[in-house]
Amino acid sequence: MAAMPAAAEGGLTFVFSDIEGSTRLVEELANEYGLALRICRRMVVNAFAQHGGQEFGNEGDGQFFVFSTPATAAAAAVAGQRKIDASEWPDGVRLRVRMGIHCGPVHLSGGEYVGMTIHEVARVSAAANGGQVLCTAAIADAVRDVAGFELRDLGRFTLRGFGEARTLYQLLADGLDPSAPSPRNAVREGGNRVVIWRRSPGDGPPSSSPAAPVEPTIDWTSHVPGVDVVVHCHPADSIGDVVHLTVLRDGVVEEEYDGLTIGGAADVAAVVNANSRLIAVTAARIPLAPAGDSPQAVPVSTPRPRATGGGAER
Repeated sequence: MAAMPAAAEGGLTFVFSDIEGSTRLVEELANEYGLALRICRRMVVNAFAQHGGQEFGNEGDGQFFVFSTPATAAAAAVAGQRKIDASEWPDGVRLRVRMGIHCGPVHLSGGEYVGMTIHEVARVSAAANGGQVLCTAAIADAVRDVAGFELRDLGRFTLRGFGEARTLYQLLADGLDPSAPSPRNAVREGGNRVVIWRRSPGDGPPSSSPAAPVEPTIDWTSHVPGVDVVVHCHPADSIGDVVHLTVLRDGVVEEEYDGLTIGGAADVAAVVNANSRLIAVTAARIPLAPAGDSPQAVPVSTPRPRATGGGAER
């Protein structure tokens, strides 16, 4: 590992980046994705190196950099985004990278940076959308008066794994797209996040096709304007399909529920209705495809026997 940059007051500054929708890009580009990934990595490394950034790790399509100051990290992120957006990619796809910036104290252990600062910047990066640079208040305070930057206060959000909400800012500059959806993987302060970590086998009905789960249908009502619900289903060994439900208001995540099942102790309707301030689930069902039958909707409130040989995302 290269020598640690000299830390400014407040600690070192870190930038995490990764490619948005990489799974979809692998499917679309097939063998050409490897080349696109290498080109993108090199663009980011070169842009960041010009501003004094050092790469201290990468994993998959993610890259991790360290800087001495917030201002140099912000300038590097802007330069990197400009290069990526101006480039032409195979088959006409638009490759977009999300970035997060945070600064704070760390220590070295076994040649690696360790500390809550690292975990927080990873969560900030995960909250960003493609083409977007998000940063914390520590970064915003440091670059607020630096020429060429503009900061947009997005509000206070709770990041995964962190109990207290923090303000997230979008870093803007010439050449960066100012439009972006609300932060991902983050819940607006005052919202709910409920995660069911442990369930006994058999809590939920078996998936009719564990390898290719179908999306459940959730019927819901709300007395609050601007509310929308997004539902995904992913397979879980021996405990039935697991439901992830997100409640948005005006495009911002207000509530998030994960680890729910269709029926059983972690039934989606029971959990959401016990915790939500925005919606009421009136029914939930998942299509089944028994041998020889067409898919059908089965209400989650109806117990179903376990199919012979039956097994129990994003």
